[in-house]
Amino acid sequence: MRKSFLLYCGLFATFVAGGIYSCKKTTGVDNNNVITTPYSLYFSDSAGALYYTNDGRNYAGSVFPPDGKPGRALLTSGENVLWAKTHLYYSNNDGRNINHTYDTLPSYPATLCNGQLMNLNQSMVINIPEWDNRVFCATASPDPSRNWLGVMFSYQNGNPGSWIYDGSYDTTGVGFLPVRMTSFTFLANGVLCGLAYSGPAENDNYHVRNFLKAGKDGDADYSARWREVTGNPDGISYIFMGSGSPLPPYGATFIDSSYFTLGHFNNRLIAIDSRCNYGAWYSDDTGHNWAQYTGLPANTPLLCINAPFEEVCLIGTAGKGVYILNQHTGVWEPDNNGLGSNASVRSIAFKKNIYKNGTVRKFIYLATDRGIYESVDGGRNWVQTIGGNYVSVY
Repeated sequence: MRKSFLLYCGLFATFVAGGIYSCKKTTGVDNNNVITTPYSLYFSDSAGALYYTNDGRNYAGSVFPPDGKPGRALLTSGENVLWAKTHLYYSNNDGRNINHTYDTLPSYPATLCNGQLMNLNQSMVINIPEWDNRVFCATASPDPSRNWLGVMFSYQNGNPGSWIYDGSYDTTGVGFLPVRMTSFTFLANGVLCGLAYSGPAENDNYHVRNFLKAGKDGDADYSARWREVTGNPDGISYIFMGSGSPLPPYGATFIDSSYFTLGHFNNRLIAIDSRCNYGAWYSDDTGHNWAQYTGLPANTPLLCINAPFEEVCLIGTAGKGVYILNQHTGVWEPDNNGLGSNASVRSIAFKKNIYKNGTVRKFIYLATDRGIYESVDGGRNWVQTIGGNYVSVY
């Protein structure tokens, strides 16, 4: 991919923070006069193209042409859009150009039980508006002596030159190093959690490791240190902060073990296994103790997790559609009305419009192998709004 591309769509006139105001009438009202905060929705397909819409339905072609490199994650930070492919790219000029911002993204390709190849997904990078839009990113930095945790962060919306190693950790709470962070999530109580794999060597005996970083601690540097909250009870010598059940498995090689991705629902930490061996697990004490969920389909890769508006929690699967957490029973249930039961759901996003009269309309979007799907009733029903084969949506 070239360092810079002139993007040919004039659609990004107003971008990310302010959104784009459309003259299209929706539900009988004029967006220009009624919607005070329209949303911006970005999505990318399996061919590596990037698209934009401000209503989940209408778009004027791709804003970035296909290059054969599917996107792995999308997010916005301030007025930047960040796009993880082979490298991390950004746009800060209304989408007219896409440029490199950070190069050393990790790659942990895994063959799933359905034979598909998967790599790190949406949760490999996270923007935290509560921390002045600080962006955290999993990294494969070639300098482990300066970056034992595999984490970079940007203090300036992901702009080039703003990335630095996040090597701060509590020496009384982190044992065997180095580790390689793969996934992040930010709990409702302001705690940043990360999941990492580690082992004696880069290709031998990987173990699931769970870390958390305290919320804003009163200074401008957000200098709270990472610390380990669960460890490996199989005899490897490092400090084990948790006394309960850890995430499985331990002692297995990375290639044959779990492939967890982090998510959350309010203050509950959730880990899903994309390799399909271990299902979904949850922790109500920021990763000290874990228990396994029920209700999800067996032998099925779990590809993504999101908690739209902290009101519902959804898991996207490979070939079995989307599942929703029953908050009364704690059991996952299929949630495929209008979607079909055989879709592969790879990414989940949520947006809202706020009207001048105070009305709020909430939308949930799925990126699937069959198109973009929308729900306006909290995920109970889905409608395909855009056809195609999509990998990520934000």
